[in-house]
Amino acid sequence: MTTLFGFLISFIGIAATIEIAARIYFRQHFGIPFRSRMIGEYPYNSFIKMVPSPLHYRFVKGFRSKMVKINRFGCRGPEPAPTGEKKRLLLIGESNFFGVKLHRESEVWDARLQALLRRFGDHNWEIINAGNPTYNSNQHRLYWESEIAAVKPDIVLFCIGFNDLSQAWMMGSKWTSETVWPEKFIMALERKIPFTKHLLGSFCSYLLLRRASSERQGFPRWDEDFKWQRCLSQIDDNYCALNDLGKAQGAQVAIIINSFAYDPEPSPTEARRLEGIQANWHTFFTERGIYDRALVDEIRKISGKLEIPCIDLLGSLAHNPRRHELYFDMAHFNDAGMRVVARTLYHEIEKLGWWKAEKSRAKGQIEQIEQKKET
Repeated sequence: MTTLFGFLISFIGIAATIEIAARIYFRQHFGIPFRSRMIGEYPYNSFIKMVPSPLHYRFVKGFRSKMVKINRFGCRGPEPAPTGEKKRLLLIGESNFFGVKLHRESEVWDARLQALLRRFGDHNWEIINAGNPTYNSNQHRLYWESEIAAVKPDIVLFCIGFNDLSQAWMMGSKWTSETVWPEKFIMALERKIPFTKHLLGSFCSYLLLRRASSERQGFPRWDEDFKWQRCLSQIDDNYCALNDLGKAQGAQVAIIINSFAYDPEPSPTEARRLEGIQANWHTFFTERGIYDRALVDEIRKISGKLEIPCIDLLGSLAHNPRRHELYFDMAHFNDAGMRVVARTLYHEIEKLGWWKAEKSRAKGQIEQIEQKKET
């Protein structure tokens, strides 16, 4: 028994030494501290249901689990107050705003922003998180054409189009304006990871060993016939349509510029940090990165054309000294990133004066929308 106990103590001591050494190496080599690779496993098959074309997918309203709640508006988060009791901010976005990979809803940007509002005494606001990892801009427009009137938002923020880009880039010549994520792809989002892998994901030594023994593969493309201009046109049309929907509700409307972990020309130091976040970052950067940044530029133009404010998360986070510690991968925020997103949104909306502004369902705005539709 004494021998076994001594062996266990020795094994734990050796393992701890290896792990400490691995973390020191990671910090020195990549320039960022190691963060656990354990991610939240969402029961996607339970709260995403198939529906007829053209929408294809919906969240199950009223779904409840330990990891995710879907409210009566079909959005992630707690059940809102009865309509009319509080003012509402509605953010229509994709997977990074849904909060994929996070373990708890309390870590997601909307819960963080709600907490900030309470801290600063704005108790009459509630946040509706319409982030959806399954929807492209067409599906968002179709969904909110029927649902936005029920929400009655006072502020509407949009950050969409990157799913369109991903689909068009991957599908090539097969892509059309009706393209959506295949059912097999959506349902594969629910991956059951063995407990041992979850546990090992907490160790830097395991991550370094796994990286040395295998290379992460990217998504395969159908062909290289990327219909870039048609994709941009679709995204532009849907931003315009959603802008009209928001203004028809009398809401203040703004576009969010999506944030990535990389710059157009990363320095050697930044390159090492990106490798620390995602081992195959360079492949992603060279194949897709140029289009992601080009789409950001196009969305800025859409904001100017529509004459609505632009909340620039990309610019704000680019100057954050801990920028590369805010992401799980090249595009998705971790819990630290979500805190920064929430603070940025709060202060940018405060600058616009929208937290204190009374809701005005502007009759003139609605009449302009109706006149535009008629012409």
